[in-house]
Amino acid sequence: MSPKVLFLYISMSSGHQRAADAVREALSVLSPTWETAGVDAFSFAYPNIGKLIARTYLEILRHTPILWDFMYDNPDVETATREIRDLLNLISLPKMRKLLKKHTPQALVCTQAVPCSVFAAEKRNGLKLPLIAVITDFAIHSYWVHREIDLYCVASEEARNYLIHQGLPSSKITVTGIPISPTFLQRVPKERARAEFDLDPKIPTLLVMGGSQGLGLLLEMMEHLHAMPYQCLITTGVNRDLFRTLQQKYGKDRRVRIFGYTKMVNTLMDASDLLITKPGGLTSSEALAKGLPMIITNPIPGQEERNARYLLKHGVAEQADDPEKIAHLAHTLLTHPTKLKRMAERTKEIATPYAAMEVARHVFRLIRASNAI
Repeated sequence: MSPKVLFLYISMSSGHQRAADAVREALSVLSPTWETAGVDAFSFAYPNIGKLIARTYLEILRHTPILWDFMYDNPDVETATREIRDLLNLISLPKMRKLLKKHTPQALVCTQAVPCSVFAAEKRNGLKLPLIAVITDFAIHSYWVHREIDLYCVASEEARNYLIHQGLPSSKITVTGIPISPTFLQRVPKERARAEFDLDPKIPTLLVMGGSQGLGLLLEMMEHLHAMPYQCLITTGVNRDLFRTLQQKYGKDRRVRIFGYTKMVNTLMDASDLLITKPGGLTSSEALAKGLPMIITNPIPGQEERNARYLLKHGVAEQADDPEKIAHLAHTLLTHPTKLKRMAERTKEIATPYAAMEVARHVFRLIRASNAI
């Protein structure tokens, strides 16, 4: 029987799933006889309340981000919620055991902290499977810290040092970068990429992204960006209301192209001179692989704020949060090509385009070493 690796995350159409899919694809290249499966563990464990909790999380981010800021990586909150998290883990264990029985994997790979904590608890109860944590942000928070995890694949030296400071052995931590799809290794010449979207090859082009959920001030931004002599590519993720509103306002404009959730991000980045985005780990890593400078906007408190600090520190991005200031900054960068080129050059220093294959190699070696096959 071919070895199988089970990948776990907590929401579909998310960066966590994209990272899992990237490593699964790399594993299929590295060892074509191996099987992989990806599971939204939260929906599997809590089919009745999973969507409600996901919606609640998004509403917090949209309307009361200060609440998420308080909760995120707060030692007091982590301690205060430990018992209820242990209870939720206990409730979900029967479903997770059923999942293991169904798939009979030789290893577990988690790209999100919730399923990782469930299986870390199960390892304390005797589970022998290798457990690998793949971190999809440049920094890491305390909910990831479990001594039962056999290997951490992290995005940066800062994340590695954090885990060591938490008392985890350095031998369990490797800096791989954030796994992205191998499609981002392919480059389409800018003029040809613009032609695919029926754009003028000579007009500077902005890519405006709101992440998989279409968060941020895209409507307000477009009011200012549209007044400038540039072309705009916009992605709204799964936010259908935002897509329809933008389509009504700009759908007939020759300088604007609007997309919902799309698998064409690779080509959209090739067509663009500058990316305006929230600093999600996957989108940022994809842009770095493409050598595409960024303007960071309105990072979500917690993980995105830390991603923003990392990107700003390395000089590959600038930040503006007010729509008018975002447009002004975009104009400044596009009219100063030397600065834009310098930002693009700096992406080479921190880009990790082969991270998915690197993670796959570590998963392969760990399974071999554990005699799980």
